[in-house]
Amino acid sequence: MLKDIIFVEERHIGIVTLNRVNALNALTLPMIISLQEKLKIWQDDKNIHAVIINASPGKAFCAGGDVRNIYEYKDHDHQNQIKFFWHEYRLNNYIHHYKKPYIAMMDGFTFGGGVGISLHGSHPIASENFSFAMPETSIGFFPDIGSSYLLSRTPHNFGMFLALTGSRLNSHEAKSLGLVKYQISADNFSNAISTLIEADLSINPYEVVDECLNSFNMPIDENIISHSLEELVKNCFNGNDLETIIAKLEKSDDPKAQEIYNTLKLKSPLSLKVTYTEMQKAKSMTIDECIKMDYCLASHFLRGHDFYEGVRALLVDKDKSPRWQPNSIVDVTEDMVSEYFNFGQKDLPLLG
Repeated sequence: MLKDIIFVEERHIGIVTLNRVNALNALTLPMIISLQEKLKIWQDDKNIHAVIINASPGKAFCAGGDVRNIYEYKDHDHQNQIKFFWHEYRLNNYIHHYKKPYIAMMDGFTFGGGVGISLHGSHPIASENFSFAMPETSIGFFPDIGSSYLLSRTPHNFGMFLALTGSRLNSHEAKSLGLVKYQISADNFSNAISTLIEADLSINPYEVVDECLNSFNMPIDENIISHSLEELVKNCFNGNDLETIIAKLEKSDDPKAQEIYNTLKLKSPLSLKVTYTEMQKAKSMTIDECIKMDYCLASHFLRGHDFYEGVRALLVDKDKSPRWQPNSIVDVTEDMVSEYFNFGQKDLPLLG
């Protein structure tokens, strides 16, 4: 058993604990493979009625995938890199289709890959310490792990806003947008787990889990997201192309719009254009299709320049001065973007 991820069984519940605390529980390939294998075992085990995933105490539930390790393979065999994403995306899709209640208890940072192993489950729970973000455009990548499926279904263009900017949400905001189902105090996590362990989940397990969690659920103000931000996102992030969104932000008198505009200027232009197209496509796609699209896009980004430059600038050298190629939106052509969605006839085997 890997020390970075711990599996135990309590009566009829399988419990996963992410335990790579010093690395904010960033996912490694062995962790991903181990979780996939254990979930398959528990799904086939008639004595296991539900799965809980949480993390050892710290700042994060899971701050993403171990991109620095992927960066180290940049001059090596491309297959060693893409293998990580193949297994990660396969796991994300498996969790979405899991045949038993999958209860994710998120206390702290939940970024990137952490979103993929939590929000796709049937019962995502956020504590008051929860912080959501898909910040991939800052490192020359794109919002992956099937997040386009989740984000494209949020109201008022918030999905496009979150995908392009990488902005964070707290637990109240995430719940109001439908990204998490429950908000439970971190102090009550252990009580909620004990209640689930003692409950009879042999009949109607999803409904019984709902009843257990609702007894700890904290109500939120339905208008938790400020009206001004909601109007800004609704009005500025509904453009027919990325250029229109940026132009609306630039022309706005709202200081928040100017802040967002300046944020986008720091992102990879290629990542922004690809992400805009990804989000538009995802609106009419299934989760399986979104995951396959992610695999296609990741394959292209791993053969390009901006991902490595973004990781170098923000995570390795930390000079925060990435040199993007191209370095402006106007230089990113439609042909360049279209090529990133060209994957031929290959499919990603998702559930094998």
